[in-house]
Amino acid sequence: MARVKIQEPQTQPLEELIPLYGEQNTQCNALKKVVADLNTKVKAAIHAAKQENKDITVGGWKCTLTVTDDTKVNEDRLLDVLKRHKIAVIKTKEYIDFDELERLIYAGSVPQEAMLEMDACNEKGTKETLRCTKLKEA
Repeated sequence: MARVKIQEPQTQPLEELIPLYGEQNTQCNALKKVVADLNTKVKAAIHAAKQENKDITVGGWKCTLTVTDDTKVNEDRLLDVLKRHKIAVIKTKEYIDFDELERLIYAGSVPQEAMLEMDACNEKGTKETLRCTKLKEA
């Protein structure tokens, strides 16, 4: 994509800057939509070919779709567990102080029963990262 050189903002009046920004932003948003659609299509094609976690080289580009397991904490559920077991890591706005919780776990201050319940507060999923890089020409 060609880069547009924009003059220093101090030398351009708002009457010129605002329309220029608007046009460039509209083009940028349109490209983001195209890229997101292509990203989805590339990921689907890689999945269909069962080529996850492998380098694929095509047309001077190297592409890799990395699929990793991802865990997300269900904080509402964890809050309930921590309240029932009276583990004092909940702050005023009812958020969990994970640093303090970790310290208590490593200190052995959290009952085994609570540990098992807290483990159930994790939601498993996957994370996909698509990376494409232009190969260097020899």
